[in-house]
Amino acid sequence: MRVGAFKAFGVVVWSLDVLVFTTGFSDVLWTTSSSSSQKLKMYVALFAVLIVGLGLVGLRKWAAIYFSAPLFMLGVWIALSAIEQVSFPWNLFWIGEGISLMLPALVTVWLWPQLSWRGKWFF
Repeated sequence: MRVGAFKAFGVVVWSLDVLVFTTGFSDVLWTTSSSSSQKLKMYVALFAVLIVGLGLVGLRKWAAIYFSAPLFMLGVWIALSAIEQVSFPWNLFWIGEGISLMLPALVTVWLWPQLSWRGKWFF
Protein backbone atom coordinates (compact mmCIF):
# COMPACT_ATOMS: atom_id res chain seq x y z
CA MET A 1 0.00 0.00 0.00
CA ARG A 2 1.29 3.43 -0.89
CA VAL A 3 1.04 6.73 0.93
CA GLY A 4 -1.19 8.10 -1.81
CA ALA A 5 -4.12 6.66 0.15
CA PHE A 6 -3.62 9.24 2.89
CA LYS A 7 -3.37 12.04 0.39
CA ALA A 8 -6.63 10.80 -1.13
CA PHE A 9 -8.20 10.72 2.35
CA GLY A 10 -7.08 14.32 2.81
CA VAL A 11 -8.61 15.42 -0.48
CA VAL A 12 -11.88 13.70 0.42
CA VAL A 13 -11.89 15.41 3.83
CA TRP A 14 -11.29 18.79 2.18
CA SER A 15 -14.02 18.19 -0.37
CA LEU A 16 -16.57 17.15 2.21
CA ASP A 17 -15.59 20.06 4.45
CA VAL A 18 -16.16 22.54 1.63
CA LEU A 19 -19.45 20.83 0.79
CA VAL A 20 -20.65 21.02 4.39
CA PHE A 21 -19.45 24.60 4.71
CA THR A 22 -21.30 25.77 1.63
CA THR A 23 -24.49 23.73 1.77
CA GLY A 24 -24.92 21.53 4.80
CA PHE A 25 -24.90 24.07 7.59
CA SER A 26 -25.96 27.12 5.65
CA ASP A 27 -28.88 27.76 7.98
CA VAL A 28 -26.57 27.80 11.00
CA LEU A 29 -23.69 29.72 9.45
CA TRP A 30 -25.42 32.30 7.32
CA THR A 31 -28.70 33.15 9.04
CA THR A 32 -29.08 35.79 11.70
CA SER A 33 -31.43 33.67 13.80
CA SER A 34 -28.69 31.36 15.09
CA SER A 35 -26.61 32.52 18.04
CA SER A 36 -23.06 33.73 17.66
CA SER A 37 -21.74 30.98 19.95
CA GLN A 38 -23.37 28.35 17.73
CA LYS A 39 -21.75 29.93 14.67
CA LEU A 40 -18.37 30.05 16.40
CA LYS A 41 -18.59 26.37 17.35
CA MET A 42 -19.42 25.46 13.77
CA TYR A 43 -16.54 27.53 12.36
CA VAL A 44 -14.09 25.95 14.82
CA ALA A 45 -15.29 22.44 13.93
CA LEU A 46 -15.01 23.10 10.19
CA PHE A 47 -11.55 24.63 10.66
CA ALA A 48 -10.41 21.61 12.70
CA VAL A 49 -11.60 19.24 9.97
CA LEU A 50 -9.77 21.35 7.40
CA ILE A 51 -6.55 21.13 9.45
CA VAL A 52 -6.87 17.34 9.72
CA GLY A 53 -7.32 17.14 5.95
CA LEU A 54 -4.21 19.26 5.50
CA GLY A 55 -2.32 16.94 7.85
CA LEU A 56 -3.46 13.89 5.89
CA VAL A 57 -2.21 15.39 2.66
CA GLY A 58 1.07 16.18 4.45
CA LEU A 59 1.32 12.55 5.68
CA ARG A 60 1.32 13.43 9.38
CA LYS A 61 0.86 10.84 12.11
CA TRP A 62 -1.29 13.11 14.28
CA ALA A 63 -3.73 13.62 11.41
CA ALA A 64 -3.87 9.88 10.76
CA ILE A 65 -4.79 9.30 14.40
CA TYR A 66 -7.42 12.07 14.42
CA PHE A 67 -8.89 10.67 11.21
CA SER A 68 -8.83 6.92 11.75
CA ALA A 69 -9.52 6.55 15.50
CA PRO A 70 -13.00 8.17 15.48
CA LEU A 71 -13.94 6.34 12.27
CA PHE A 72 -12.82 3.05 13.79
CA MET A 73 -14.88 3.60 16.93
CA LEU A 74 -17.91 4.65 14.90
CA GLY A 75 -17.53 1.56 12.72
CA VAL A 76 -17.37 -0.73 15.75
CA TRP A 77 -20.45 0.93 17.21
CA ILE A 78 -22.44 0.62 13.96
CA ALA A 79 -21.44 -3.00 13.38
CA LEU A 80 -22.19 -4.14 16.92
CA SER A 81 -25.46 -2.26 17.25
CA ALA A 82 -26.69 -3.63 13.91
CA ILE A 83 -26.57 -7.18 15.25
CA GLU A 84 -29.48 -6.67 17.64
CA GLN A 85 -31.37 -3.70 16.27
CA VAL A 86 -31.72 -4.61 12.58
CA SER A 87 -33.42 -7.71 11.21
CA PHE A 88 -31.29 -10.42 9.61
CA PRO A 89 -30.84 -9.72 5.95
CA TRP A 90 -30.42 -5.97 6.45
CA ASN A 91 -28.06 -6.15 9.39
CA LEU A 92 -25.38 -7.58 7.09
CA PHE A 93 -25.38 -4.31 5.15
CA TRP A 94 -25.00 -2.31 8.36
CA ILE A 95 -22.22 -4.59 9.57
CA GLY A 96 -20.49 -4.07 6.22
CA GLU A 97 -20.87 -0.33 6.62
CA GLY A 98 -19.29 -0.53 10.07
CA ILE A 99 -16.40 -2.61 8.75
CA SER A 100 -15.82 -0.17 5.90
CA LEU A 101 -15.46 2.64 8.43
CA MET A 102 -12.76 0.61 10.20
CA LEU A 103 -10.58 0.38 7.07
CA PRO A 104 -8.77 3.74 7.48
CA ALA A 105 -7.38 2.44 10.78
CA LEU A 106 -5.97 -0.56 8.93
CA VAL A 107 -4.37 1.73 6.36
CA THR A 108 -2.93 3.80 9.22
CA VAL A 109 -1.31 0.73 10.77
CA TRP A 110 0.15 -0.37 7.43
CA LEU A 111 1.56 3.03 6.56
CA TRP A 112 2.61 4.15 10.05
CA PRO A 113 6.41 3.92 9.40
CA GLN A 114 6.07 6.10 6.31
CA LEU A 115 4.23 8.88 8.14
CA SER A 116 5.97 11.60 10.15
CA TRP A 117 5.05 13.66 13.18
CA ARG A 118 6.14 16.92 11.59
CA GLY A 119 8.32 18.25 8.85
CA LYS A 120 9.45 21.63 7.67
CA TRP A 121 6.31 23.28 9.01
CA PHE A 122 4.17 22.26 11.95
CA PHE A 123 1.65 20.74 9.59
